[in-house]
Amino acid sequence: MVAVERVREIVKKGCDEENWKFHILPTVKYARLLAEKLGADTDLAELGALLHDIGRIKFGGKDHEVTGIPEAEKILKRVNCPPEVIDEVRHCIESHRGSGSVKPGTKIARIVANADAMAHFDGIPFLLHLGLKKKNDLEKAVKWVRERIERSWNKLTIPEARESMRKKYEAAKLLISVENFK
Repeated sequence: MVAVERVREIVKKGCDEENWKFHILPTVKYARLLAEKLGADTDLAELGALLHDIGRIKFGGKDHEVTGIPEAEKILKRVNCPPEVIDEVRHCIESHRGSGSVKPGTKIARIVANADAMAHFDGIPFLLHLGLKKKNDLEKAVKWVRERIERSWNKLTIPEARESMRKKYEAAKLLISVENFK
């Protein structure tokens, strides 16, 4: 799908290299993988994965599931996506966090939400880097990463996603355990 390639270029241009490499690309990888396993549209899953954090990328983290929707709509209209694709990606964005009031109600939205969480298990060093930026203290950063990993694990609602991340989750828990700081 031409739209996927164009959206990929737009998101990559707007994204810093670390975020692109350590979060967006792994989210896309897992979205496509889950879509394939579950018999869903891989291109639609990729569009949702590419745009799930567009609000955070453009405007910062606060309420990025809200701020990302109009930005994604602009991008998708620019690349001539049909209204049903725009609606599905919109739902992926508003429901991907798991902590908000809107829960993933479609197969594609569940795939994107799970892929987002799965990407965190590939990006432990990146999460620690972010935690250090936010907390400016190693122990607090590690605690933040540990909490993030637990939230991500609990966000895995697709059995295939959970099973494929089990070893990484267990390894992450060992590496960032509280006992390391006693």
